[in-house]
Amino acid sequence: MMETVELIESKHPNKNAEALYESLIGIDKQKDELTSTLSFLFDKDRITKWQKVHHAKDLPFVERIVSEMPLVILSGEVGCGKSALANTVGTPVAKRLDSRLTCFETPSDVRGGGRVGELSARVTSAFQQAKAKLRANECGLLIIDEADDLATSRSQNQAHHEDRAGLNVLVKQIDSISREKANLVVLLITNRLAVLDPAIIRRASLSLVFKRPNDEDRRKVFEYLFKGTIIKNKELEKLVKVSKRDMVPFSYSDLINRVAKQAVFKAVLSDVPFSPTIYMEVLKDAIPSPLA
Repeated sequence: MMETVELIESKHPNKNAEALYESLIGIDKQKDELTSTLSFLFDKDRITKWQKVHHAKDLPFVERIVSEMPLVILSGEVGCGKSALANTVGTPVAKRLDSRLTCFETPSDVRGGGRVGELSARVTSAFQQAKAKLRANECGLLIIDEADDLATSRSQNQAHHEDRAGLNVLVKQIDSISREKANLVVLLITNRLAVLDPAIIRRASLSLVFKRPNDEDRRKVFEYLFKGTIIKNKELEKLVKVSKRDMVPFSYSDLINRVAKQAVFKAVLSDVPFSPTIYMEVLKDAIPSPLA
């Protein structure tokens, strides 16, 4: 019996995804690059039309660009927006293309139980389902989180036979999307880019790295958090200063999902306004999440 995985589906554009995408602070460069790259990967005719207008004799290398693999890698620190961006970028892309787009996300147990041949079969199942479920004139994103579980380099000493077989199938399935001209792009998300197999990295049309927020990024976070309150510039500067950690910096998730949430709880319990003072009371005892 063929091993199958149950993909998590979401339709785009949708308002919830749009709101979350807009709330992703400090990663504007990654947002812009990912949205633009996906738009071009789905709408290659746009490049062809541009070439006909501006380069009548053709540019030889453009054909190579147009035929690039439909693969994007998002890598970097935990809590810096990789997964949130992957799961929401479908909406701005769909709106830019004026098209429907479906995101297919593999489950956390995509590896299965470790039986012989199971990993390869489940990877194949994920790709086959995603391609089969796409409707005419619809775009699709296949999101594989914690991709290092599937795409670890074959040179790793601990790489088991099943892992190598699964990786080979993953490479073949990515190649099949390009060969079959399926309107599907794969987004691989990993905290450990260095362990991915070179064959995967070479196939990526775009590889984006996400880092923990620097001073400027943290200021944007605090401007976002205190929007709608009265906050002085010197208070913002103090927040930027006291939130700096040299050894292990705070992640975006630390500052927003952990510290800000607890600060709101504290303000509600004390029946006082949310303020820089109450935020810093929580921040002083907060420990940054471990580095990947």
